[in-house]
Amino acid sequence: DCLRRTIATGGARSLYKGLGTSIVGIVPYAGVDLMVNSIVRDFASRHYAKRGEEPGVLALLAGGMVSSTAAMLTTYPLNLVRTRLQASGMPGAPVYEGAFDCLRQSLRADGVRGLYRGLLPNMLKVLPATSVSYAVYDVMQKRQ
Repeated sequence: DCLRRTIATGGARSLYKGLGTSIVGIVPYAGVDLMVNSIVRDFASRHYAKRGEEPGVLALLAGGMVSSTAAMLTTYPLNLVRTRLQASGMPGAPVYEGAFDCLRQSLRADGVRGLYRGLLPNMLKVLPATSVSYAVYDVMQKRQ
């Protein structure tokens, strides 16, 4: 029913609202996340190597949190635009003509600070998942 109503209201194109912004947003997010994680992991490895040890799970979790936080802070406005585009036209939600219109309206209504609205709940959701993923990946890689 939802699929049928969505297509009836906005056409098949409405199924892909926010897709372009998602694609544009994931590249810098992944780039920053992987770069910072690599830097933090290398730093931790050198630090622990001086003591004849390897970074433990807590260090790996912390590195994942640092890298994901950096990536999220860098790219969150793109995430906000994507989310707003996906909700565009729903009852009670503004209608946007595209990503730049959404960004313009958001800045006009809330200023730069508004581009980070919802950041904390998003971080509470994403940080544990990405940190655990990095830690599990590193632990499993060492066991090979």
